[in-house]
Amino acid sequence: MTAELKALKEEFDFIHKKIGDLEWERAIRFYGKKAVLGSDIDKIDMQIENYRDNMVILIEKIEKAVSEANKIEGEIK
Repeated sequence: MTAELKALKEEFDFIHKKIGDLEWERAIRFYGKKAVLGSDIDKIDMQIENYRDNMVILIEKIEKAVSEANKIEGEIK
């Protein structure tokens, strides 16, 4: 794996973990509480959406990096 792909994998793992953490927070938002402010839920939803948008952009970068790596490897052979 190229250095660029390794860096992109780290970024992918980071974003994936952040989405999971926020989804978990959203799922248990009522635990131990009688009420949760709508603005708290909205804030979590906005953060999740932002990370998902970033993931889409990152996946496009990964696909481009893979294509370029395959092209270079094909030229070497």
